[in-house]
Amino acid sequence: MSEALITTALTAAAAFAAAGLASWLALRGVRHQTATQRELAVADRIDRREAEARAVRRDAYTQFIAAAIRCAGLIREAKESHIDDEEYKERYSAVQRALSDLILAQAIVSVEGPKEVSAAAVHARRSLDRELEATHAHRSGSGSAENMVDAGRARLRAVGSMSDAARRALNGETEPPPAAPCVAII
Repeated sequence: MSEALITTALTAAAAFAAAGLASWLALRGVRHQTATQRELAVADRIDRREAEARAVRRDAYTQFIAAAIRCAGLIREAKESHIDDEEYKERYSAVQRALSDLILAQAIVSVEGPKEVSAAAVHARRSLDRELEATHAHRSGSGSAENMVDAGRARLRAVGSMSDAARRALNGETEPPPAAPCVAII
């Protein structure tokens, strides 16, 4: 064989090998880039889900606390001594309706969790129930004003504890419920 033919064959083989190596490296780079993009997309979806879950929890906690404050205000109105029995019955009924709404808000908090916030919501609702009972007992003459005041103080502490538990949960100081797994389809 002539030298020119050997040189041409070696040059072609080297070019073919270089092209194969370059293609393999490019393919490897594309696969790595695709895997990285997939991982970033999954992480982004998880972050979005966590942010959405946090917003839903915040709304649930806010609705519960607003409903608890509304109940407390209605109980305070029912405690007024200058109202007649008919007005008291209307206010008492309004408190009972507000407590029913509070039970619904508590159920949402229980679903959203975490357990600490759910337990604080139960305690807050029960303290409002007890305050209403103490108010009713005082109004009917079977309970003391001191019991009514004590129930109001206990309610203040319980609603405050609920607010604190909600704040801790939203700040990540308690374990939120795990986000549903995210499957990346790319």
